[in-house]
Amino acid sequence: MAGPPDAGQGPPDGQQWSVRAVRTVTEDWLTLAEYRLGARQPDGRTRGATRVSVHRGDRAAVLLYSRRYGTVVLTRQFRLPVLLDGRADGQLLEAAGGLLDGQEAHEAVRREAEEETGFRVGAVTPAFRVYLAPQLSRERTYLFTAEYDPGDRVGPGGGVAAEGEDIQVVELPLERAIELVQGEETADAKTLLLLLHARDRGLCSRAGR
Repeated sequence: MAGPPDAGQGPPDGQQWSVRAVRTVTEDWLTLAEYRLGARQPDGRTRGATRVSVHRGDRAAVLLYSRRYGTVVLTRQFRLPVLLDGRADGQLLEAAGGLLDGQEAHEAVRREAEEETGFRVGAVTPAFRVYLAPQLSRERTYLFTAEYDPGDRVGPGGGVAAEGEDIQVVELPLERAIELVQGEETADAKTLLLLLHARDRGLCSRAGR
């Protein structure tokens, strides 16, 4: 009996999807579009489907870590979905990050790290490139790690006030950061992924001591 198809191979049974038409529903702060699709079946027939996609632009985020001190730097800021989910403070722990805004991902993430945390980082190491909500958005998020030192801090951070950002900088041991993020009723996915990646790779060698 044949096993399941290899996930690394092409579409199962030769099924192929194509875009037949696109209708822009709204285009302002973000773009919401409706796609009419067709899927060619192995028997030659075509099945139709309709999907929507939200897009504002690709993003990047970085986890700042200190191998020497076993700590990481996160941010805490207001997020509307958190408030709507019933948490009165609306606050969420996150890795620093934001939109690429036309830059390469590694350039944008260094910019965001300095704006939000005050740390000017040099080299960043790619970790993952992920879809965080593939059922709804084509937005990709580039995830990085970068080692920092207390002497790398060139400003207070806090984000860009003109953009309405009011960000708290949080520095704490890696294991404590994982406990806090996992303890949130609904955690930020990219941040949890980066924290677990840092622990798995032993980036904070003194964490937990």
